[in-house]
Amino acid sequence: MSIRVTQQTMYNKMVGGMQSNLGAYMESIEQGSSQKKVNRPSDDPAGTYRILTTRVDMTNTAQYQENVDTANGWLNLADDILSRQVTTAITGLKTLAEQASTGTYTAEQRKIMADQARQYFGQLLNLANTEFEGKQLFAGHKYDQSSFQMGLGVTTWDDEWKKMVNNGQISVDPDAPTDKTVIFQFAKPDGTPTPEGEPGEPLEAGSTYRWSTDGGETWSEFVTLDEKDITKDEAGNPVAYTLKANGTIVTIKTETDADGNTVVPNVKYADTSKEGAGANNGTLLYVRPTAFYQGDDKDPPAQITVMGGSKFLNDLVKQDAANIKAEGTFGKNVVVRIDSYDDKTGMFQYSYSTDSGANWVTPLNAKADDDPNGNGTRLPVPGGYMQLSPAVVTNLKDNPGTQIQIHPSRSDLKYEIMKDTFLEVNSVGKDVFGGWYDGKPAMDDPDNNLFEVVGSFIGYLEGNNQEGCQKTLAALTKAEKTVLAEATRIGGMENRLDMAADVLSFQKIDQQERLSYVEDIDLTELLTKLTRQQIAYQTVLQSSSMIMNMSLANYI
Repeated sequence: MSIRVTQQTMYNKMVGGMQSNLGAYMESIEQGSSQKKVNRPSDDPAGTYRILTTRVDMTNTAQYQENVDTANGWLNLADDILSRQVTTAITGLKTLAEQASTGTYTAEQRKIMADQARQYFGQLLNLANTEFEGKQLFAGHKYDQSSFQMGLGVTTWDDEWKKMVNNGQISVDPDAPTDKTVIFQFAKPDGTPTPEGEPGEPLEAGSTYRWSTDGGETWSEFVTLDEKDITKDEAGNPVAYTLKANGTIVTIKTETDADGNTVVPNVKYADTSKEGAGANNGTLLYVRPTAFYQGDDKDPPAQITVMGGSKFLNDLVKQDAANIKAEGTFGKNVVVRIDSYDDKTGMFQYSYSTDSGANWVTPLNAKADDDPNGNGTRLPVPGGYMQLSPAVVTNLKDNPGTQIQIHPSRSDLKYEIMKDTFLEVNSVGKDVFGGWYDGKPAMDDPDNNLFEVVGSFIGYLEGNNQEGCQKTLAALTKAEKTVLAEATRIGGMENRLDMAADVLSFQKIDQQERLSYVEDIDLTELLTKLTRQQIAYQTVLQSSSMIMNMSLANYI
């Protein structure tokens, strides 16, 4: 069966062919202009998806590289401060300590050295307060304020009073002048010393002391501790004593033993016939410079917050934080929810969340009152466990739905240097430089505490204490090791950053190649394609023109 082809049919076919060829030709021209194979999603839907995901990966890689650069700058500065500048200052202090330890130097010469030591102390304080991009290097997470602040600490050679200093029982009024060392010496007006080997006499109303601001060359008149200088509780037990010396106020707190009895400190009276302050001549207190740490820490225990619990439960926690405590190492907040309690089995059912309640791990079971020591219940959670006292356990049995949050002390400032890989770049200043924190020396070992060692050294120099200067020399070496240990840790993180930078560099190249493979044109291939399409289009135009010019009328 034959089909009649009309002029209209021929025209439509020709125009369609021309448009199809012209469309392909224009698409190739657009690709040549943009240098891209995919200019809109409809060009290649699957390729568009790959392009978008690769671009997201490239954006993330660029951010990781920026984080690495920032972290590297942070760590490089911290490394330079600790391994070079701080150690240079310590070397200068060691030189002073070596000189001051010899018997050939006079009190006046040691005072001149004290001026130099104060300059070194100020230099260390400045270094400990160094900023990077407006953030404190050594303040933990509280990087928006100075890591350390100048203050006053106390040095003593009396073993009993050393423990009191370390326990935070002795403090100095922050408004006291810091430009000179004040020495308090417990002594009697008649000069009678405490016999060697005896514990001394209880500190009480009537105890006498004197003070000096020139290293013991001259002393104040004897001061008698008056009732108004003693703070007492309702039962009449002493709570705190106050010593005063020309603007310098020292507060000495008592403590309570396991039986609830007030422990009153003993004082040893000095032999006033000896010149100067000395070191072991009675109970002496050197009030000298130190630095107070203002940042945060990583120290346990984690903080506990009760959410949605009964008033009785909240009151229990306020009265004694030990009623609910968390033991372990927690990298993030953990919320524990008490879901139910089964009287028959004696089991708690509980859940926990590490993302502020967005997702819960449930159900978990723990037997109430299962602690072998009779201390209540332990609920295992990521990083450790939550300890509930018997009183808390009893309350929670009747209060399902109570939530308890474990909030660990966190001081880490972390940068994500690769996907789900974080690097801590800051340091806890009190663990590096020491000083005082939370009302007492920041480190258990005073010889590791750089600010305390240097502060005591200033006190010894201004007090003409040769024995103390000798002790300082060994302490400076030990404190320097603490600083260098942190510098070594930072050096290890710098190496890790270098490796991360290399990986990211290769990763970026790989992503660029993958994007180019999907998105970019092959110029040689495109030019060949354009030539072919141009010839095809010209052929369509010529053949269409010839055909449309033909007519049956030409053969009549």
